[in-house]
Amino acid sequence: MSTVLPAAPERPLPTPTRESQPYWDGMREGRFMLQQCASCGKVRHYPRPVCPHCFSMESNFKEAPLGGAIHTWTVCHHPFNFFFKAQAPYIVALVDMDAGVRINAQLRGIAEADLRIGQRVTLAFEPVTQEITLPFFTP
Repeated sequence: MSTVLPAAPERPLPTPTRESQPYWDGMREGRFMLQQCASCGKVRHYPRPVCPHCFSMESNFKEAPLGGAIHTWTVCHHPFNFFFKAQAPYIVALVDMDAGVRINAQLRGIAEADLRIGQRVTLAFEPVTQEITLPFFTP
C-alpha cells in the first residue's frame, strides 16, 4: 500500500497588470520603482491607470529609496493562507517609506519584543519565481 502525501500549498503570488508591470520588474531587479503622475508629479502607489489627484492617465516610474520607518505591525499566528502556516508566527509591518508611500510586507530578522514605532527598516527583495520578486523588510 502506497501513501500519497497531500500536495504542498501553493504560495499566493501577485498578477502583474499593464500598470504594475514596471513595479514588479523593478522588484526583480532589486529596485523600488514608484509610479509618478506625468501631469501633476504626485506618486501613485499602488500602481493604477488614473491619477487620484488630477485624473491624468499619463505616468512614468522612478526609482525610490529603500528606507522607511515602521508605522505599525502585526504578528500573524493564524495565517489566512495554508502556505504561510509553516512560517507562523511571522511579522507583517506597515512602513512609511522615505519616498512618501506606505508599504506592507513581512518583517524579518528582528524579534517582536524588539520592535518599536518609528524604527528604521530597509526594503529587501526575495526572488520567488523567474518573474516575481516579493518585498520584505529588514532592520
